[in-house]
Amino acid sequence: MKIEEFKNITIAYMRNIGEYGVKNELLMEDFKDYLKNNHLFDADTVLLGIALDDPAATPPEELRYDVGLIIKDDKDISLNKRSIDDGTYAIYETAHTKQAVIAFWRDIAKLTEGLAVDYDKPVIERYAADKIADHLCEFCIPLK
Repeated sequence: MKIEEFKNITIAYMRNIGEYGVKNELLMEDFKDYLKNNHLFDADTVLLGIALDDPAATPPEELRYDVGLIIKDDKDISLNKRSIDDGTYAIYETAHTKQAVIAFWRDIAKLTEGLAVDYDKPVIERYAADKIADHLCEFCIPLK
C-alpha cells in the first residue's frame, strides 16, 4: 500500500445505471472501444472505474457506475466530464483478475484496518496502461 494525494483530476466518462456486474464490464469495454476509435487510448492512458453507490443501501436499478479517462489537457472529448474528489488516497495494487478483485473487496475491511477511511467518497479502481500491461490494477481508498 502507498499513499497518494489526488488534486485537480478531471475525467471524461460514461455511466451505467443499474445492477453492478456484467453491465459494468461491458461499459468498460465499450468505453475503451470509444477511446481507441477516437485516438484517445495510448501508453499514457489512465482509466477509472467508480462505483458511486453502496449496493447494500441502494436499490439495484439505481446503482451508478462510471468509467472515465483522466484528462491531462484540454482535449475536445464529446463525453460528459466531472472532477474526482481531491484528497488523500490509500493505493492498493492487485492482480487484474476476477479472483483478485473479488478477494480485494472481500478483504477490504482487513486491508484498511487502522486507516481513517472516508466512507462519504467512493473507492476508485485505477487502470493505468503500464499496469494493465503487467496484468495489474489499483484500488484507491479515500482517507479522511
